[in-house]
Amino acid sequence: MGFLEGKRALIVGVASERSLAWGIARAMHREGAELSFSYQGERLEERVRELAKRVGSNHVYPCDVADDGAIDALFSKLGEAWDGLDILVHAVAYAPREALEGSYLDSVNRDSFRIAHDISAYSFAAQASGHGPFSRGVPGHCSR
Repeated sequence: MGFLEGKRALIVGVASERSLAWGIARAMHREGAELSFSYQGERLEERVRELAKRVGSNHVYPCDVADDGAIDALFSKLGEAWDGLDILVHAVAYAPREALEGSYLDSVNRDSFRIAHDISAYSFAAQASGHGPFSRGVPGHCSR
């Protein structure tokens, strides 16, 4: 019996077998966690579905973390399958390509900085704050 036996985890940020999120997912699966996954865009859907199958999961849902409606839809769909969530793995980062070219101070601008923080940091708070059946005050919320 693994130390995560009976726990349910949502993994956000798997893009390939080399993703940090995938390494975390494999370790959690090894320790007994039941996993669900989100993906961003059709381009990643099949890849994430194939990886999810490797760890016995068919809980795979679309979610653009920059869109609060998409986050709500993710948690609504997840709520149809599970009555609670124990773990949220947020392994998402993004910055516009032009913000990554050249030296930092030459490339950074207010808009690219805002986008990078919205996707890479705020989206965690948006997901962790609870949506649908995982709202604050409802048993199973991920605030443990």
